Amino acid sequence: MGLRSAGAPFKRAPPVAAHMVELPIHESLPHDRSAELWVDGEPTERLSSSIRRWVTTLMHDEGVTAPLGRDSVSVKARVWSRQAGRLAGIAAADHLMREWMPGATWNWMAEDGADIEAGKIILAIEGGRKQVLAAERMILNLVGRLSGIATNTLSWSAAADPMRVASTRKVHWGLLDKWAVHLGGGLTHRLIRSDARMIKENDLAGMVQEGEKKPKAVARVVRELDLDSVGAFIVLEVATIDEAVAAAEVWVQRITDEGRQDRLTLMLDNMDQEKAKEVILDLNTHEFRDLVIVEASGNVNFSDLEKWKTLGVDLVSASALHRGATPLDLSMLFEGA
Repeated sequence: MGLRSAGAPFKRAPPVAAHMVELPIHESLPHDRSAELWVDGEPTERLSSSIRRWVTTLMHDEGVTAPLGRDSVSVKARVWSRQAGRLAGIAAADHLMREWMPGATWNWMAEDGADIEAGKIILAIEGGRKQVLAAERMILNLVGRLSGIATNTLSWSAAADPMRVASTRKVHWGLLDKWAVHLGGGLTHRLIRSDARMIKENDLAGMVQEGEKKPKAVARVVRELDLDSVGAFIVLEVATIDEAVAAAEVWVQRITDEGRQDRLTLMLDNMDQEKAKEVILDLNTHEFRDLVIVEASGNVNFSDLEKWKTLGVDLVSASALHRGATPLDLSMLFEGA
């Protein structure tokens, strides 16, 4: 890959395959919308639009409101990583340079989704001295932060195998965070609220009829769901064994009667592992698992993954994949420095 000017074609290779897992019960899960963001190693228009918005915001927050013209004093610089990790954010940094650094040329030496070792040079750039200095921090912030998310997600994915890990909608950088989770081998879950129907505790509270016990209310809600308007998947939060079994029983009966293959996700939100174990045992005993996915969520930590995996949970969703990730330690050095 040679040095290229702003606006020149730039083809990215597909990301290095993440640590894919084979689920013991469900070979695939619907909790992923990554195809809306990243296809064949390229950002979709939806992701590209998000990149444009975020890069513009970052530049404006830095006081840069117009493209950085190339000044007469030229410099060469390289960006390298002090740590091993998985890269993410290169497409975003590439957009920044194309749109905000006219006249600069650069060469990417690694792709989004690539695994790198400490000391790896990932970018060589030549431009005006003031121009490069003005953009330095944003380039490092974009690639560093998103690579930190991808690297953290990769660690979670490896530790969770054969369970899957998914992000939540508690994001800082919107779709960019979801993209980085995908590059790290995680599932995106919903990108926006309407991607899937989630019936959580607060939703159920408004659906329970006067005098109706919670398990019966849960069963009724499942029975009355309009399956043609729920989005990509359905998630129902349950708090007890009785609620879980009631929901699963009605669901399996309904789907069987209607000749469908839709699967219901039961979310064990903030449920302790002993209670979760009983829920899963009951679901297995009733042979409901072919049409029921079990998701653990709420205060899930990296150290908990082995226990959740042992219980037979299909996936865990956690904001810790992206919100608590430490950025990859990147540095830019000017030639001669």
